[in-house]
Amino acid sequence: MIRVRRLGIALFMLAIGMVVLTQPNLNTDDRVRAEAPARASNSSSTYYFPFITKNFTLTVAPLWRFGVDRVRRPISAYNSIDVAAMRLGWYVDFAVTATPEALYGMEYLPTVRVKQWKEQAGGTPTLCCVGCAYLNPPSYTIWPSLSQIQSVAASRPGMTWAVGNEIDRIDWGGLGGVCAYQDEMLPEVYAQAYHDVYAAIKGADSTAQVAIGALVQPSPLRIKYLQRVWDKYDQLYGNGRVNTMPVDVWNIHVYVYNEKDCDVYPADCWGADIPAGLTETVGSVYQIRDHKNFNLAAQMLVGWRTWMNNHGQQNKPLITNEYGVVFPEWVQDPPGVTTFSPAQIRDEFMYPSFDYFLNQKDANLGFSSDQNRLMQRWAWWSMDYDDGECDTGVFYPDNSGNLFYSGLGPSLPPTNCPYPWQGRSPFWTYWTQYVQPLPAGSIKPYAPASVASAPQPSNAPQKSAVSAAVLMNVANAPECSDSPAVRARFFQTLPGRDTPEGQRAWITALSKLTAGTRICLP
Repeated sequence: MIRVRRLGIALFMLAIGMVVLTQPNLNTDDRVRAEAPARASNSSSTYYFPFITKNFTLTVAPLWRFGVDRVRRPISAYNSIDVAAMRLGWYVDFAVTATPEALYGMEYLPTVRVKQWKEQAGGTPTLCCVGCAYLNPPSYTIWPSLSQIQSVAASRPGMTWAVGNEIDRIDWGGLGGVCAYQDEMLPEVYAQAYHDVYAAIKGADSTAQVAIGALVQPSPLRIKYLQRVWDKYDQLYGNGRVNTMPVDVWNIHVYVYNEKDCDVYPADCWGADIPAGLTETVGSVYQIRDHKNFNLAAQMLVGWRTWMNNHGQQNKPLITNEYGVVFPEWVQDPPGVTTFSPAQIRDEFMYPSFDYFLNQKDANLGFSSDQNRLMQRWAWWSMDYDDGECDTGVFYPDNSGNLFYSGLGPSLPPTNCPYPWQGRSPFWTYWTQYVQPLPAGSIKPYAPASVASAPQPSNAPQKSAVSAAVLMNVANAPECSDSPAVRARFFQTLPGRDTPEGQRAWITALSKLTAGTRICLP
């Protein structure tokens, strides 16, 4: 009897030990090596996980508003308790993945990529060329193909699709003929591409929801680009009516970027450049340090929601499928002053954005089905983009804000510098400290359209004297990629960081090289 009692006590103590071992340690992370910033204290946070001694069960309480941009590793590559503790409700990979990860209650939002064709010297079509003219008549490409898009839509009904990514961002380049691009299109050509993709998706799944491609930021210049898209759609498909573009979900990236023409201001054109098709040389002007000032982003969001209201779109959801702060801590403004530490980004951008998105309401501008909130969903940049370079034995990350360290280190040699192991970053700690106390919240206030109510685009005849854009794929198009290795080769073309000119070149490149950027090597 005594032996049985002792055995029971021993088993009970073992079970208690196992629970302690499986709890996330919020104050330290011995998986992180080499100069990872210190963790913030978390004595006030409590995490709840089930105590099950036989078959472990992971309880997940996702928040449908909070999302993330996945980059370097699959989400399943990270500790399941760490991921579940973040309570993510959705994620984006800036592609169309036929079999996306279905983990922890997260929703997947695919992104159709589009691009307008340009013409190199000699008439050769190209997808990326700085300063080259567009093909005439206008031509564009879509990937994956429309048939592949329809196959995925039919197999996964009810998804929300984004059509394009930073369609306003013009091509840009580095040294040695390297060219980098997002989804640059003239606003008039994007109107037709959106029409075609919308029709394809709705034809395969009438319950799908379609979101406009996010512009780089909600600035007045970007709203001018949007207005041209809107007007062109009415002209092409409206049959004399206005406000006819069928947008189920509005989408915008939320950054604070400089807007200057690099041809005119080559030494100060970090950020968003001038939108495709616009002739201005200056738009919104900010200092580098302003990049983490969420108050500036909030002012732009009010302008964006005001435009929506003025065009009959107030009662539509607004999401951001990418937002955050991209500059790593080694970027300083002014020089010698720490500007982008994790704690500074938390206090001046991350937490203010969460507070604003959750609580800012306006009966004259907000989405009435969501208690007049201005923003419905947001996806943080990024889950794990922590690539970088070894320079004189020191690891220089390319970005900031990553919730996890991938542990992959630099994509290209040299790799002989200390970099973080795979595991949680300080931003994981900040994120979980914020979301863990939040209640489950309301159900998503907008649902996939029913078959009967799904709007269909008009196929009215063209009413423009300008030739219609042509969907075109060219077999001998240059090979371009968004792979980490190609990105790393691009960075090798930049000058060293040890001069003011080199610093500016790196800051300019990092401000443009965000999610979904493809790079064409010569």
